[in-house]
Amino acid sequence: MPIEEGDFRPRPWNLYVDSSSTKDGSAVGLIIESPSGTWYKHALKFMFKASNNQVEYEALIVGIKLCYTAGAYSVQAFSDS
Repeated sequence: MPIEEGDFRPRPWNLYVDSSSTKDGSAVGLIIESPSGTWYKHALKFMFKASNNQVEYEALIVGIKLCYTAGAYSVQAFSDS
C-alpha cells in the first residue's frame, strides 16, 4: 500500500539477536538500535538446555518486549535462525 501525503510512519527500532547453546546452558546477545541511532546492548544467560534456534526465539521475545517498554511503535528483527 503506498504512503499517502501527510501519512506519518515512525522508523522501526532494529533488534539484532545472536546466541550460543552448550551443555552447560545458553547465552544470547541483544543489540537494540533506536530510530535516533542510539544503541543498547544486552546479554542474557538461560539456565536450561535448548537448541540455538530455541534460544534465539526466546531472545526475540525478550528483545521485542524491551523495545516495546522503551516506546517502540514497530520493531525490525535480525536473526540467523
